[in-house]
Amino acid sequence: GVYKLSCHKSSENLSVLVSSSNTPGTIYLVNLDNRKTKTLLKPQLAGINPQELIEPEVINFRAKDGVQIQGLLYLPKFTDTGLKPPIVIDIHGGPTSQAKPDWQPLTQYLLGKGIAVLDINVRGSTGFGKSYTRLENKEKRLDSVRYLVDAINWLDKDGRVDGKNGAVIGGSYGGYMVNAVMGLYPDSFKAGASFVGVADWVRALETASPGLKASDRIEYGDITEEKWQSFYAANSPINTVNKIKAPMFFEHGVNDPRDPVTESDSMVKVLRKNEVPVTYLRFEDEGHEVTKVTNRILFYRELANFLERHLKN
Repeated sequence: GVYKLSCHKSSENLSVLVSSSNTPGTIYLVNLDNRKTKTLLKPQLAGINPQELIEPEVINFRAKDGVQIQGLLYLPKFTDTGLKPPIVIDIHGGPTSQAKPDWQPLTQYLLGKGIAVLDINVRGSTGFGKSYTRLENKEKRLDSVRYLVDAINWLDKDGRVDGKNGAVIGGSYGGYMVNAVMGLYPDSFKAGASFVGVADWVRALETASPGLKASDRIEYGDITEEKWQSFYAANSPINTVNKIKAPMFFEHGVNDPRDPVTESDSMVKVLRKNEVPVTYLRFEDEGHEVTKVTNRILFYRELANFLERHLKN
């Protein structure tokens, strides 16, 4: 699993939070003087047997250009007799973040529905060195999108899942990746689900906060320059939305300060005009994340229903 440590400089106690695929987190207190440990807080699993939850397998494969990609593959315990499970590729936000073997309730929920999940660390992820993190900077961004196609092709050849029956999902930067890959490679996935994803990079970079703009210049280029204005005007998902053919699911909070709800609104408007099947959860009381329990339950149920409807047929 994943360990998080916390200790005040004047304290002899160290708190350790341990989360994994079968626990949302247990907090331990370690006395650094005598090394004695006690359990401070255990999670409540509401009757769920942790032994029934599934641990991931670390996989590595090479993309077409030779770069090695890593991910965590979760395989359901039960599938329809004689059938390989459908697969969902889940893309984290950031992209300077990392898929880790910690508590993933949505993943476990989908596994219970008989759907496999690949939690992928696309290029640009942290934890694999500076060179890997910089592999999606500026013009290289579209190469990262292509890696999702390389991933589904590798999974199909691997043989444990049905790569011809796959979907791609992701939030924030991962939502952008979904918007992009479904338009750039419209025949690669049977469905896509984008949460608070960017549709128009020019808008996103121009209206970012001063703090974000400082890091954005390194990763995306200076949007005040004509070069980057032209690049992102040509390479934003809103420009390839007309090529999307597969059913799409969108979720967006109206109060999102990072990616305005108009990003998803614009994608949905075009898709519905083109008569592409769309499910849209537009939460009036949420922001960049779905935080309220009632909304999260609705979100998970609707997403699972969407994926079952379009993958298990």
